[in-house]
Amino acid sequence: MMQFEIIAFEQALDRLSKRDRYILVTRLLHRRSFDEIAQELGLSYKGVTTVYYRAIKKIRKELRGEEG
Repeated sequence: MMQFEIIAFEQALDRLSKRDRYILVTRLLHRRSFDEIAQELGLSYKGVTTVYYRAIKKIRKELRGEEG
């Protein structure tokens, strides 16, 4: 069952925009702060946090099989 969950997660991740995916991965895997990511991308702190939490919400909905 774990393999199917990984595949579903990868597919959900692929459906995010490039920017959203970058923010999510940079925050989770590279442990960069929202401030660092915001500065790098020329966005505000609030803008980055909004993208991050929306991306998580989208992935959760997809993994639950909910419609967009």
